[in-house]
Amino acid sequence: MALTLTPGHDILIVSSNEKFSASVLRTLSEGRYGCIEVRKSASQVKRELVDRSYDIAIVNTPLSDETGVDLGIDISTRFSTGVIIVTPGDISEDVAEKVTDYGIFVLSKPVTAKALKRSVRLMCALIDKLKGVKEKVISLEEKMEEIRIVNRAKWILIDSDGMSEEDAHRYIGKQAMDRCVSKGDIAREIIASHD
Repeated sequence: MALTLTPGHDILIVSSNEKFSASVLRTLSEGRYGCIEVRKSASQVKRELVDRSYDIAIVNTPLSDETGVDLGIDISTRFSTGVIIVTPGDISEDVAEKVTDYGIFVLSKPVTAKALKRSVRLMCALIDKLKGVKEKVISLEEKMEEIRIVNRAKWILIDSDGMSEEDAHRYIGKQAMDRCVSKGDIAREIIASHD
């Protein structure tokens, strides 16, 4: 069973070497990716990332204005971007040792089209999984917040209206059902009316 990746991942290619950029564009052009953009230097990328985000950054080292390794680490730590660093084979182990703990994937040159495609697909799958986990965390946080609000409203009903905890819970649930709104909405109304 094949997992269907979310279509439209945006990719940033950072390379001072135009042949490399053209090769990556050719390799990835048949994929289901969103926008694929090329930047030639770390300084261009740093300015752009203030206003723009990408799902994946492919950094071909060295760059014209820095090695590219520090840029990869910076992108990985500051943004929710998956980073692939492509580096000369003779230093790839050293680079991998430095960046792997940041979640950065390292490919050594020369890179085959197959290896690049597989690495990008792997990064897309990881990004999709992380987005799913993030959505679940947000959903759980929202549910926890609603529970806190409902509990606060129950204590208001217990203190001011003399209800038991069970009666307060039942009252909030019944009001929510009767009015077709969430328990959180009813709880907020109770809190607002007793402030």
